[in-house]
Amino acid sequence: MKRYLIEDAKCGITGGGMACGPVCGNVAVSVHYRDGEQNGWLTVVEVDGIPNAFRTDADIFDKVLAEDPDDEAFTWYLRSHCIHSFDGVELDGDYADTFESMARGAGEAAAPLVRYVIALVRCSMEEVEGLIAMARNRFADELTIPVSDVEEEYLMDMENEE
Repeated sequence: MKRYLIEDAKCGITGGGMACGPVCGNVAVSVHYRDGEQNGWLTVVEVDGIPNAFRTDADIFDKVLAEDPDDEAFTWYLRSHCIHSFDGVELDGDYADTFESMARGAGEAAAPLVRYVIALVRCSMEEVEGLIAMARNRFADELTIPVSDVEEEYLMDMENEE
């Protein structure tokens, strides 16, 4: 079975801006992984509670945080590297769709890596360093990944449906 080694992770918040008043920044997470066949970066930027995922060969974290609307080349690069699933795990839509995809058994090998990325996106800034340190140079399937608020909400919804 394929395994994902997390070599490094980064988490930050974009600068935000003004739109009829101050606008908060977006949380961005980039995880550098190896799966035995390839290595790359899985980057997720959460905008208004919706995860937007990108799979790249290069580290784009600093450019994502810079949020330069005038950098048309980078905008096109992002568009061409936007993904709707990661090795079988659905990433298109809201978090519940992603957890539902994993519950169906999609992307069994990728599920721990995706759960880790979501936990990092959704954790408090005080928890970021610890989550990054505990995963660096470890396989995603060996981690004890904390349940994020969105995963807890999904699990509660599933429990209530039963």
